[in-house]
Amino acid sequence: MNDNTYSSPPDYYYDEEYKCVDCGKNEIWTAEQQKFWYEELGKTINSFAVRCQVCRAHIQALKAQQKRHTEEMKNTPKHPNEKFFKNT
Repeated sequence: MNDNTYSSPPDYYYDEEYKCVDCGKNEIWTAEQQKFWYEELGKTINSFAVRCQVCRAHIQALKAQQKRHTEEMKNTPKHPNEKFFKNT
């Protein structure tokens, strides 16, 4: 069963054209990609492709960079005068 719906995946898939929301490039979301998205990954049947592979990879790289930065900041030593900056 898919998220937020009682519908099951379609009996068949067909290639769908879409335009990337970031770069405007016309793309095709293939039937094979849809089948993998819905049936293997279990994503909601109400979702559809909105970004091309290049733009999607760029966003994933940015998210990974942000995660690495957050982890690095956790390991940064505290400011020596931290009490001064708190309202206590």
